[in-house]
Amino acid sequence: MFNIILVGPPGSGKGTQSERMVQKYGFIPIALGALLRQQMAENGANKALIEGYINSGQLVPDHLSFELVTQLVQAQPSNTSFLFDGFPRTLAQVTFLENFLKQFHAKTDGVIFLDVPSEILLKRLKNRAIIEERPDDQDDNKIKTRMHIYEQETLPIVNYYKAQGELHSVDGTQNVDEVIKAIETIIDGLRS
Repeated sequence: MFNIILVGPPGSGKGTQSERMVQKYGFIPIALGALLRQQMAENGANKALIEGYINSGQLVPDHLSFELVTQLVQAQPSNTSFLFDGFPRTLAQVTFLENFLKQFHAKTDGVIFLDVPSEILLKRLKNRAIIEERPDDQDDNKIKTRMHIYEQETLPIVNYYKAQGELHSVDGTQNVDEVIKAIETIIDGLRS
């Protein structure tokens, strides 16, 4: 098991880079946002609950996130390498993930942080709202709520992993190919 966490603010390019990392390294992606949108599209048991949180720009409750992550990890062979994209987002989720991976005699091998200034993020989110028609990107108040939650809840995990010596920062303002090259250099270094 080789596990990477990809973290960054909304609009930093996590989804794009995650796809490329999955293609190159064969990670099984655990993209919490995509899992939640899939639950809504498939009319899952928690559809209304998830929609309420996502459409207001809020994080879904931890118990729901833990349940989805647990189901996905347990459905894979024990030697699977995972790419966690958008999870963990809070310190409570970090604790859950560390304890959960220990059950498999595994750990987080590295955390890649896509660093992008807020003014660029806002432009990207507006553009994504047009291209992908994502409801959580189409309303300024929802975007502000998501950015505020990111600063309050997720930024502390960046600082936590930095203090642990596990954080690898990448300039997310570069073009897509330069960002993936920087990420590949980090991953290749961690695997050697």
